[in-house]
Amino acid sequence: MSHADEAYEHPLPPHDPKEGFDRNDPEVAKIFIFTAVSLAVLVLVIVAIAGYFEDIYAKAVSEKILTAPSEQLQDVRNRDAWNLSHYMYGDLNAKSGRVRIPLDKAIELNLEDAQAGKTFYPAKPEPVKPYSPPPAPTPKYY
Repeated sequence: MSHADEAYEHPLPPHDPKEGFDRNDPEVAKIFIFTAVSLAVLVLVIVAIAGYFEDIYAKAVSEKILTAPSEQLQDVRNRDAWNLSHYMYGDLNAKSGRVRIPLDKAIELNLEDAQAGKTFYPAKPEPVKPYSPPPAPTPKYY
């Protein structure tokens, strides 16, 4: 009895080296059924995850974009609209002399200054220069 036979309760039949493979055929039907079930489960999981993602995405869009904005956001927008459309002192102190003017009036005054040439920065219209490629480098010989 060889060392390999001691691990089993019954003696192993000698293997003919000319065979080259195990004579027991694999159970193709069971393998096919297992593969088909695995693919079906995989497709179901992918469809379920995609549906879940679409549901979460639709809820997020409706929650963040389609619903009415919060009262705090509306208050901030109303305050900004008021600040952009009314005169007021810049630092709530008339002594400094700084006054905030409405945006429309500021745009109007800025355009008048530009037409009169009184702009703070140089804003003269310049013609667009045509693009000219850089000169080709001259080859250097060593």
